[in-house]
Amino acid sequence: MTAESVVQTQIHISGGEATTETDRAARELHQTVLVRLRDEIARLRLEHPGRIPVRWSPTGRPVRSPDGALGLEDSAASTGVVDEVPAYLRSLPRRQLVVLGGPGAGKSVLALLLAKELLRGRRPDDPVPVLLSLSSWRPTLGLREWMARRIRELGAGGGRRDGRDAAAVLVGENRVMPVLDGLDELPPMLHARAVEAIDAAVCEGMPLLVTCRGDDYERTVRESGRYLTRAAVVELAPVEIPDAIAYLEESKVVGDRRWDEVFAALRGRPGSALADALSSPLLLYLARTAYQAGRTDPGELLGERFGTREEIESHLLERYLPAVYTAAPGACAPRYGADRARRYLTTVAHQMRRDGTFDFAWWQVHSPVTGLVVAAAFGCTYGWFVHLLFGARPGLYSAVVTGAVGGAVHLVVRERLAQVYVTEDVLRGPRAVLRQYAAIGLLSALAVALAMGAAVSGWLSRELGARPGAVLGFGALVGGAAGIATLLGSAWGSYQVSRTWFCLTGRLPWRFWAFLDEAHERGVLRQTGAVHQFRHLKVQEQLAGRGEPSARSAYSGRAVASVRKILLPVLPSAAQAVVALVWLGATGYVHATEGPMDLLRFRSGDRPALEAVPCEGVCSTGRIWEWRLPRGESRQTVLHVPEPDGPAVTRWHGLMRATRCPGATVEMTLRMGSHPPVSRTVPGNARKPVDLSAAEPAPDPVRPNGEPVVLTIRRTDHKRCEVSFTWEDAGVHRDGMELTRNRFGIPPRVRP
Repeated sequence: MTAESVVQTQIHISGGEATTETDRAARELHQTVLVRLRDEIARLRLEHPGRIPVRWSPTGRPVRSPDGALGLEDSAASTGVVDEVPAYLRSLPRRQLVVLGGPGAGKSVLALLLAKELLRGRRPDDPVPVLLSLSSWRPTLGLREWMARRIRELGAGGGRRDGRDAAAVLVGENRVMPVLDGLDELPPMLHARAVEAIDAAVCEGMPLLVTCRGDDYERTVRESGRYLTRAAVVELAPVEIPDAIAYLEESKVVGDRRWDEVFAALRGRPGSALADALSSPLLLYLARTAYQAGRTDPGELLGERFGTREEIESHLLERYLPAVYTAAPGACAPRYGADRARRYLTTVAHQMRRDGTFDFAWWQVHSPVTGLVVAAAFGCTYGWFVHLLFGARPGLYSAVVTGAVGGAVHLVVRERLAQVYVTEDVLRGPRAVLRQYAAIGLLSALAVALAMGAAVSGWLSRELGARPGAVLGFGALVGGAAGIATLLGSAWGSYQVSRTWFCLTGRLPWRFWAFLDEAHERGVLRQTGAVHQFRHLKVQEQLAGRGEPSARSAYSGRAVASVRKILLPVLPSAAQAVVALVWLGATGYVHATEGPMDLLRFRSGDRPALEAVPCEGVCSTGRIWEWRLPRGESRQTVLHVPEPDGPAVTRWHGLMRATRCPGATVEMTLRMGSHPPVSRTVPGNARKPVDLSAAEPAPDPVRPNGEPVVLTIRRTDHKRCEVSFTWEDAGVHRDGMELTRNRFGIPPRVRP
């Protein structure tokens, strides 16, 4: 036995009994989860005045193992109401159960009440029931690891005991009973994988409860052949009319006669659309909530406009939010009125539908306006910088390139929901995660600002020969602007920009978190870790329309090393900064070495023929000038430089060739005013043309000052053939750094 294989366990003596660290962690988890469940049940008023009497019985669907394999004698004889499910679960030999039901059948409420009842009757050695929503699980994360992280997220079982992670130990030692709600809320393509993962992760004898829509579970079993092999399966029945009437009777005050006409209609027409609608526990609950106030009239449900169950359901959903956000007499008024709350919740629901998730997180608050703002921030920052140093045209190019790249990176990250990796940091709630990513955004912006400011200051000092202090302020200004653009593109910055836009357009409140807290308190939303969910899926669908969820979640499904997960949120900012630096470096290099190029214009003298150059690959202007030179002749053409008051000229540009006469020689002379001339000899039919970029008009840059450029070409050979002399892209290079030197007060190197 090696030292590594020994696990040390500390044993404590309390009240005469020996307890381990794992026992203490389980006891703490028990207390934390019980308090949470009690608060949730009280918030939803599930026991005021009583519970909806939903009945269950073993399912007749072909979705379970035979009775013998489950250790049951006659499962068909087992029936009961929801309150009896905990006792039925304990009576199962393998203590594993799947609860099926239709939409709004009460599956989630059953899971909530079951977890509470099991906690109340739990013995010290029993596993701790923990209610977990399956909608946030993805196959990239092992089910047991996901359970441990969700337990830590609850704020229970956290920390380290005996040098080990307590939540992982509780799950690993089967001290947790998973109550997995909402298998059907996973994307359909993941149902089979989830069933297989649950069946493999939950060992023999470990209690388990899973809820799912009946049709979805049956389809999964039929198409994939996967099912929970050790679990009994029961199905919730619709609420019977007498039970529905009894529930509504108990929910009203003595002497309230508003429901009498509805009760009579239910008894007299048990097959009506209203009876069908109120057989759903969800709609029954919504009816009680919608007509709780004394000024409402439930008799309107008998009107002619409610001829189908769907119409009644839509009406109750419409009345649900006004009822929830209306203060009862003597109670505190809600912070947000019903109309405003509905408008804000509709925005939330639309964001969830757009992303195809059942989860809502702050990083999903996104408007297309944010992409434009981010692109504009990058484009304006770097375009402004280049414009100040090199002129309007390079500034415009820089704005387009950096803005497009910055906006594109932002949109790609936003589309994949990949800028926040909550699965890797799931211990914190939504506000704590927001604060964490605010710090990440600020640090990223500071890093970009320092890097950009240092790079700009250093480059300007080297190119201009200026003291660092002369360019330090400008570098700090550029770095600060780059940092702001980076901050806007971060997860926190994008959220703030989008939230501000939604607030200005009336689609979200300024106090967004206060609104979410109130929606949670009123039972409209539930919080699961770092995200929120609608308590009733029907409400979400009614607000945003029904849409199938995609294969992603608001949680990240990535499994990355702890070191890498720190870097992942800053990668978009890093990519944007690197692209901007590369582009600025390339722009500065071009202006510092070659400078901008201007084409010469014809003024007088021997006019050249103007032809188009066939453009193969990358070409510049596609223009050549041609002169014909018979033996012993010469040509002289007077040209001029556009914008004579612009930056000084550093050298000539273009390629010169002499063709059509092998062995011929042409002498070319370029003269600009009184400045020294430049002469070159161009051999006929040479393989390589003469590149004028190396021909300097003077030792220092010179200003044209309106002086003409005189080109003289003459034959220096005695061949009888005619020479075709061409000059492709005839032009001059400007001093690309002159504007920059002028901006910092550094005298240009120009001859007087």
